Amino acid sequence: MIVIVRLVNGKLEEREYPDTMFFEIGDILPDGAEVVELPYPDDIDENLIATGTYDEDDID
Repeated sequence: MIVIVRLVNGKLEEREYPDTMFFEIGDILPDGAEVVELPYPDDIDENLIATGTYDEDDID
């Protein structure tokens, strides 16, 4: 996964991390860098399971 961060000195840097790591924009990394962009792949994983969905039958 490619993550674009803003370093403490204000410069932008592109970093690569394992796909098992999770980042959000605004996260501060241990070295003080801030996550500013999370490019997503062009292809969509067909095996991805959406979370946070609901079934309309479960609504009271």
